Amino acid sequence: MNKLSIFLGVTGLMFAGSAMALPQTKLTASCKPLAPTEGKYEEDSVGSISSQSAFKKITAANEAYADGKHRESIAILNELIADSSDKVAVGRAQSLLGMNYQAIENYSAARTAFQKAINSGFLRKQDIVRLRRGVAQLYSIEENYPKAIEWMEKYFAEAIKPPANSYASYASLLYNSKRYRDAICPAYIGLQLGASSKKPLYSMMFGAHIRLNDNAGAEVIGEDMVELFPADKAVYNNLFAVYSRRGKQADMLALAELARMNGIWTSETKYKQLSALFANNRTPRLAAERLKEGIDKGVVESTEDNWKRVADNYFYAKDLENAVTAYEKASSFTSSGKYDYKIAIMYQDNDDYAKAAQKYQEAIRKGNLKKGDIGYAYMNLGVSQFRLGREEAAIATMKRAKKYSKVAKNANAYIKYIGDLKKMRDSMAEIGKEESSESEDES
Repeated sequence: MNKLSIFLGVTGLMFAGSAMALPQTKLTASCKPLAPTEGKYEEDSVGSISSQSAFKKITAANEAYADGKHRESIAILNELIADSSDKVAVGRAQSLLGMNYQAIENYSAARTAFQKAINSGFLRKQDIVRLRRGVAQLYSIEENYPKAIEWMEKYFAEAIKPPANSYASYASLLYNSKRYRDAICPAYIGLQLGASSKKPLYSMMFGAHIRLNDNAGAEVIGEDMVELFPADKAVYNNLFAVYSRRGKQADMLALAELARMNGIWTSETKYKQLSALFANNRTPRLAAERLKEGIDKGVVESTEDNWKRVADNYFYAKDLENAVTAYEKASSFTSSGKYDYKIAIMYQDNDDYAKAAQKYQEAIRKGNLKKGDIGYAYMNLGVSQFRLGREEAAIATMKRAKKYSKVAKNANAYIKYIGDLKKMRDSMAEIGKEESSESEDES
């Protein structure tokens, strides 16, 4: 995914390549595996168990472990370790002893047993490597991250083809130790190797880039996360925050619209935020429609202020019909005539003088208009009445308008204009009568 774009008021996502490709940032560019990805462990000559008695005890302890009889297995192994001179058997017994202690959550004893097994010198290299990771995990359980990291470093030093989840564990340890830069590559390689914990690894990489102030890198990772985890609200919130940091208004809008479409962002705050983004990006119709959708669904509270926002955006979109409906909704929450006044202006601008006159009258009747608006309400009502041919009413209205200083001059001019028109019509009518009388005399 490379960019979220808006064209002609329609929000769309544009992807580059496949989401299966890992995100490339300046902090992931040099990531390499920490151990060989090919090869085998060398065959070690560690000997075999020579004592028949020790062999029987190891076998019995293994069977007890497999049956979940851990304390029974522990008792057998401790007896073997205390009494046997077979060092190979003792080394293997320590390994199995650690597994039993781990199973009963005695982590300190498990660590001690694993470390003794490692130091015995009678385990194969692959077994030693495996136990090193086991010790690291035990320290991790106790949140002793420095020791856990130390043992993971020992693990990777001699591991061959370590599994993806070992990288995931190492990344988590580093991240929890606030070693964010160091955590990025293990997380990245873990993803590269197909770790099952994909989402936590992406989250760690995203968080690490944020904490290292690499917002460009965080954006790349965040966009992949939206594509990979489209039902997770957190990934939208995180990417939205990055876009905001980077001042990417258009991308913020596209992401917010995608979240709405996917049913992710459905709260009142998100509806308002989405509407504001559309308004800021000069798409007022969609700004109005998104906020109205929220109100209609009952998610956004039906209030004067919210309906005013809907109405204003429809007004800026030049959608008279919907703007009027929304202003009427806003008007129902107040006794003021301010919204009737707005509606009247729209009707007048569209030459619908009958509706304009009606709304101006309602605005004046309700009152509570802004100081300057009352004079204009009378003035414009007079104009509308004049356009409807109601000259006497227009003059009466203009006489009230001229009491307000801002419109007094225009009101007087209109009164004079209407009076002059009436005189001119009367004069023309008189001339017409005279011509008609002369014609009759001649005949």
